[in-house]
Amino acid sequence: MLASSFQLDGIRWLAPAADAGSWYPGRFFDPLEANEPFLTEAIRQIDEVVENAAENGRLGPQSIFLVGFSQGACLALEYALRRPGRCGALVVFTGGIFGLPEHRRDFPPGMLAGLRVLLTGSDVDEWIPEESTRETARVLTDLGAEVKLHVYAGRPHVVSPAELEEARSFIRNLVT
Repeated sequence: MLASSFQLDGIRWLAPAADAGSWYPGRFFDPLEANEPFLTEAIRQIDEVVENAAENGRLGPQSIFLVGFSQGACLALEYALRRPGRCGALVVFTGGIFGLPEHRRDFPPGMLAGLRVLLTGSDVDEWIPEESTRETARVLTDLGAEVKLHVYAGRPHVVSPAELEEARSFIRNLVT
């Protein structure tokens, strides 16, 4: 459903969906171990989708955009952290980096240089708190990503029409 919402032709963007409607059993702020082995399997599946989309190297990472909402957004972020350089842009609708900030993993400085990210969230979302969205933007920026952050006021746990339009504009600007 998310895929059909973009109404953009001529680009390769990926929005993998979980087979059973859920990628992992816990919350994104649980310790990583609490979501294993599901998290590693999900990253493997996304890696396969990205590899297929690249058409054996015919399309470079700059032409591959990964899109996700909620659990899918958290996975898009995790994919970028585990497989830096495999995609050129992320559209993260209401997602955060896995784990609590006090247990944040160490990543090499600059590892996400060149990655463009649209990160959206809400000030009232019960699943992804605003503070987590802002912390995610800070971490990505510190790692070299170019982050466009937009926190929507009063938006429930959905992808709003305004976010879809913002994503279309974000993607158009990257491909033109």
